[in-house]
Amino acid sequence: MNSGASVNWIAAFNHLFPVLNRSGAPFYCSGPDFCRALQQVDPGSPSYEQLMPLLTSQGRSTSRKSFYWEMLQALPEPHRFHVYRIFINQIEPHARGDAETLRGIVFGGGYAVPVTLVPIDLWNSEKPNSNLRDIDLAIDAGHYNRATALSYSCLEGLYKAYVRKHVPAQDGLSDLIQLCRVVKDDIAAKLTVQGPFPEQIVNALPTMTHAVANSRNGFSEAHFGGDSQRWLALLARDMTNSIGRLLLNFV
Repeated sequence: MNSGASVNWIAAFNHLFPVLNRSGAPFYCSGPDFCRALQQVDPGSPSYEQLMPLLTSQGRSTSRKSFYWEMLQALPEPHRFHVYRIFINQIEPHARGDAETLRGIVFGGGYAVPVTLVPIDLWNSEKPNSNLRDIDLAIDAGHYNRATALSYSCLEGLYKAYVRKHVPAQDGLSDLIQLCRVVKDDIAAKLTVQGPFPEQIVNALPTMTHAVANSRNGFSEAHFGGDSQRWLALLARDMTNSIGRLLLNFV
């Protein structure tokens, strides 16, 4: 993953547009399709029907290549990363080589772990779902401190959702580590009823939670060379996703 300052956006677009312009391909992207993709990230972005008269009235080119480039470059970088991620995900099932080339230019070849989605019927699930989506975007944009803070907030939401459903007597807890222990003990009790289980995995929950919490608390004060901060943010993201996947097996 490259930070925004080091991404060669010209190279990224010069690889993206010919792929999106590949007639007959399942990932072919028409003008209206492109505008709808941008509206997923920026609801204030114009529709194709709004854009064409605007470009014409301003004497600007209405060619797809021209306005695709202009609209992408007009986005704030976090939104631009998000749009490229959308297109890469659409391309990858059908043209893996093209997707990998684009990913290498924009994200340095890094893969995000699959996002854990919290069921919408769980209490306050909207916040952890939003956090899970935003962690990758923060890392893409090089905002590593924000990524670790979002990991912390996401764990807090996951644990609170679990406690509210399964251990309502402890619903008043707010401390992350205390919430984690309640969740760990409840999961262990459920598994014990079923028979032997790998206790080390369940016992790792507090360790992983402490790691994310401590990263959130001390990240801004850390000074590492090279990509060290990025890798710490990636680790916090991956641990958060792993914990979320484990909890979702019990809800």
